[in-house]
Formats: sequence, structure tokens, C-alpha cells
Amino acid sequence: MHAETCLNGVTKLIDVIGSNDFAADFFSAINSMVPIDHCTVFMSDAGSVRTVIAQARSATANRQVQHLADAYSNSAYRDDPVWSSIDAQPACWVILPSALPDANYRREFYDKPNILEEVAVSGVSGPRRVYISYYRERGHARFSRDEIDRLTACAHPTIAVLGKHVELASRAPAPPTPSAPVSRDELYRRVQVAIHDENPALTKREAEICAGIVLGYTVLGLSLNLGISMNTVATHRKRAYAKLKVSSQNELFAHYFGMVEALKA
Repeated sequence: MHAETCLNGVTKLIDVIGSNDFAADFFSAINSMVPIDHCTVFMSDAGSVRTVIAQARSATANRQVQHLADAYSNSAYRDDPVWSSIDAQPACWVILPSALPDANYRREFYDKPNILEEVAVSGVSGPRRVYISYYRERGHARFSRDEIDRLTACAHPTIAVLGKHVELASRAPAPPTPSAPVSRDELYRRVQVAIHDENPALTKREAEICAGIVLGYTVLGLSLNLGISMNTVATHRKRAYAKLKVSSQNELFAHYFGMVEALKA
């Protein structure tokens, strides 16, 4: 039964291998077999780690998942015990956040995104290591034994399909270069709006301060740009950091690095 379910799910993906719609179709195919809140796929590629899929149920959640995926593929994968354990044989891992020993890693990638449980599938496609993660958020039930068995049964063909997708997508012509770069003022506006949308508890001024910090403005620069004192900038920054549960400019930058890169397009 699991093999038939798996075959039906993987068959849906064959026609979209290499296409721009692959990530959304991958999410839909898996979700039709086992309900998930979001999923990510990472692959090693020429000595680095790349994000293949970062997909969730809604556009707002997609942005958060993409930001986390960017942070993971940039450097955080080094702190992930699953990544370092990947070998040629497909394996399935059930991960409870409370079992992770690294408190900072757990906070950024599980506690803040409200993750209840992760089912991770790992393996190898050609020269690349593959790491697929399926997530359930708090407020939903944990994955059942039957659901875990379905995802495990699909591991080998799913990894093969993902490997073929990456191979074909890498041959596709590069997208056209934008005719004009986004202005700094427009990027500032976009980042401010995105930060506020993701964190509605922030005031507009706090979101402005965070956007400026992420884009490299100093306290003096923000003071001059916004027409407020440096002490007022510092006060808004302190309140924003408390609401975002970050303690430094570096933490804020790491969290929103992916967002800034995406909004430059």
C-alpha cells in the first residue's frame, strides 16, 4: 500500500522536473500523501550546500521558511547532527526539538518557527548529499507511525527525482538580468514592510529601525534619516530586539539576510 501511494506521489513530479513550479508541486505531492506544514530540501553542490526547496502552506510562511533555509545553507548546516550523518543509504530520522543538544540551533530553527516535530529523509544522489525535511508545527498532531513509514518508503525514489530535477534545472538558461537594480530607498521600504508583516507586534518605527540595521545603517545614520535622537533610536532598537528575541545586530542580520537578498530582485 505504501509503495503504491509513493508511486502515485512521485509520478506527479515527473512532468515538472526541472521546471520553476517544481517546489510547489513537490510540496503538494508530499502533502497529498502525508499532511505537512512546510518542507525543505538541501543538497551538497561543489563543496557548498544549496537550498533546493523551501515551501510552506502560505505565502507568509514561505518567506519565513526561505529565510531559515538561507541561514541553514549558508552555515548553520554545520551544527546539524543529521547533515553530518548522511551516507549513501537512504535513512529516515524523527526529530523532536527537545532532543537537540545545541540550544542556539534549536531556538533558531525549531522554537522560533513553532516546530513540533520533523521527519528527515537523507541519502545520496550521484555526487550530492540530499537532506529532505518534513515539518509539523505545534498545535497539530505528531507524525503517526504509518505516516513515517510512507515517507520512508518514498525515500529512494524521492531522492532520485530531486537529483534529476537539480541536474536539469542547472542546464536551464539563466534568468534575464534585471534592467535596473532596486534603489536603496526602495529596498529599505521593502525590508521594513516585510519585517513588520512577519512581526506585527513591532511598531512601524521599530520596524524602520530594524530595517535600517539590517541594511547597514549606524545609529547615527538612522538618527539623521529618521529625524530622531540617537537615544530614541537606541530605545526603539532595544524594544524591537526584545520582541524579536534577538540580542545583537549580528543575530538580527543573520535572521533577515535571506529576506534582503530576495527583496533585491
